[in-house]
Amino acid sequence: MTETNINSIVIAGGGAAGATVAAALAVSLQGSATKIKLIQPPVDGGNAPCEAVRGGAQSFHQMLGVAEQELLAATRGGYGLGTRFQGFHADHEEIFLPLGSHGMTLRLIDFHHYAAKLRNAGASEEYNEYSLSAAAAGTGRFSPPGDSDNPASKTLAYDIYVDAGHYAMFWQNCAEDLGVEVLTAKMEAAVIGADRFIESVSLEDGNGVDGDFFIDCSSDRVLAGCLDEADAFDDWSRWLPCDQFVSALTKKSRQPLLFMDIEANDYGWVQNTTLSNLAVHNLACSSQHIDAGSAQRLLQEKLGDVTVFDIQTKTQCAGNYHNHWVNNCVAIGPAALSIEPMEISSLQLVHSAVLRLLGMLPDEKFSPALAQEYNRVTNEECASARDYIILHYMLAGRRSSPFWAQFNNVTLPDSLQARVELFKTHGRITNRDYEFVSGARWASCFLNFGAWPSSYDPIADMIDEKRMQSDVSKFHENVQQIAESF
Repeated sequence: MTETNINSIVIAGGGAAGATVAAALAVSLQGSATKIKLIQPPVDGGNAPCEAVRGGAQSFHQMLGVAEQELLAATRGGYGLGTRFQGFHADHEEIFLPLGSHGMTLRLIDFHHYAAKLRNAGASEEYNEYSLSAAAAGTGRFSPPGDSDNPASKTLAYDIYVDAGHYAMFWQNCAEDLGVEVLTAKMEAAVIGADRFIESVSLEDGNGVDGDFFIDCSSDRVLAGCLDEADAFDDWSRWLPCDQFVSALTKKSRQPLLFMDIEANDYGWVQNTTLSNLAVHNLACSSQHIDAGSAQRLLQEKLGDVTVFDIQTKTQCAGNYHNHWVNNCVAIGPAALSIEPMEISSLQLVHSAVLRLLGMLPDEKFSPALAQEYNRVTNEECASARDYIILHYMLAGRRSSPFWAQFNNVTLPDSLQARVELFKTHGRITNRDYEFVSGARWASCFLNFGAWPSSYDPIADMIDEKRMQSDVSKFHENVQQIAESF
């Protein structure tokens, strides 16, 4: 890699976020003279007990030279093929949103247009019958397949569920092996120079850590919070009202599910995930409708007589600090934004941010143009992730309590409103730059929640009817055969 002319990089906290960033930088800067220091607080509240590692995680881990099986063993991890929603819609007892894509592309037209055409013609097949991820999740068996020329195999995608604490320690150990200096210390604040650049991090013990470039991954924004320019906050709570999160760990009581399970209740929803030896339960709710003590009791009542190893409550308002990079400080992970963990993982955003940063590492001049471009791209990505989560609330038919009824009066962000109108009228998904939610996942969310478009791509009518029926039927058979082979 080209020499950055930066002598030292200091990463502040953040548990899994900070450790991942440290490891990625260490791999990319091998052979350079740049020193990397990671300051981890004795206790960090930035991690959920369980995280879904999504959005190109396989290629991210491969880039860092880590085998997937090694990572799974170290993090008590497991596989996931999608998310099951229960109680979200009056017309459907449950809705399953699989990962990957559905069907195949014909004449460069996405499959959901053909699914809409078949549905208009009276086809009875559910959209998920053309998803390999959905079929595999239904069997309860899965292992990542090898390379295959079968078109159905290429539509498969999967998550990795990890214990966030073990994931953080795994990457911290990797970073140390690559020469990163790790300090365990409570950070007090950033020391700011007359030019508004950070000079060092002051620690509780009176010492300081100097650096040229600083990356804030801390849950309390210990560095970015010292820069007035970094305090501009976009409050998303009018769209994403959950600001209380109660997490409980219990003993695994069944075979691990190959998907996340999200159950709606009158105050929000509970997300259930199984690891190799634990079950993790996360209640997301709004303090406007239930207090912290009642929320904790609600989760405990749902769990029944199961032994709870640990239960924690944290509060956070959904939103984005849109000046992620200011002068010589970049905020990543919990220091950059807060978002509800509904089909979007905070680690997914961390992976994307650090890869973006590696492509824009500054030299000693710290050109403002780099920061401006980084902020522009990152804000577009964050807004897309926000919109995808909001879509679930908008499509959910549940309106049985004040929490859910509030969505009747929500004005959507312009970016989401435009996307909804385009799909509703024409079935079109515009693939925007810098978003990791694929067009296939947007279409899956619309269709599986029952929001079918009023029309579809006219090219779908130009394909020979018999040929289309034959291709679709053959694809469906392949999906079932591959799923049964896992």
